[in-house]
Amino acid sequence: MFEPNEVLKTLTGRGLVTAEGCASVRVRYRVVVERRDGGIVAYGTLNGSHANLRPIWLEPDAQLRLTNGRRLSISITDLIGDEAEFESTGPIGIL
Repeated sequence: MFEPNEVLKTLTGRGLVTAEGCASVRVRYRVVVERRDGGIVAYGTLNGSHANLRPIWLEPDAQLRLTNGRRLSISITDLIGDEAEFESTGPIGIL
């Protein structure tokens, strides 16, 4: 049995955020992978240039490429200064 809202792992590193029609942005990321009632979700923060993250924030779909090369479909939900918050928008594979 598992606990609801159980944190499975936390990943940190440097990555790349991309979105269609936007320039790629190099970021530092913190990703929390959590088990919830409906399955497994990921959310976290990105630190990068506000000017470069803003166009991606305005797009509904983006991807975060992690240090290990894996990709995570995300949506940036908030952008304050050089820090953005995001949540996963697709299935979470092996990270």
